[in-house]
Amino acid sequence: MNAHPEDHARIADVFDPKKFLDVAEHYGHGAALGYKYQDHGVDWVEMSLPFRPEIVGVPETGILASGAIISLVDACGGAAVWQKLGKFEPIATVDLRLDYLRPAFAGETVLARCECYKMTRSIAFVRGNAFIDEQRVVANVVGTYIRNP
Repeated sequence: MNAHPEDHARIADVFDPKKFLDVAEHYGHGAALGYKYQDHGVDWVEMSLPFRPEIVGVPETGILASGAIISLVDACGGAAVWQKLGKFEPIATVDLRLDYLRPAFAGETVLARCECYKMTRSIAFVRGNAFIDEQRVVANVVGTYIRNP
């Protein structure tokens, strides 16, 4: 499904993570994985990846596919950059590192919370984590995004 011009207009002028995810959940990875908006602040965004049978990577154990979690934190990190900027502008992921601490299992909703903690004219720096709840952190993440690639 291709994005429509009116969708771009809804998110381009002033970045609103809820509006962005309302649009993104209908296209590409957002539609395939089912990202959902949870919350946001001045420089952070929280999203969720509700369980779907299609995201199980190891059926014998019920472990969720790492690619789905990587995609979630990448999208969340990018949204945190736009939130800090206060507007939508082109960005691209330069580096994204995840340190996995535990697997996520079938039936669990994975949450991601990312914060853009430093911004330069050309690079944005993000940190955060993927988790099931406060006691069950799935992965820590750090990433860099280039602005206007």
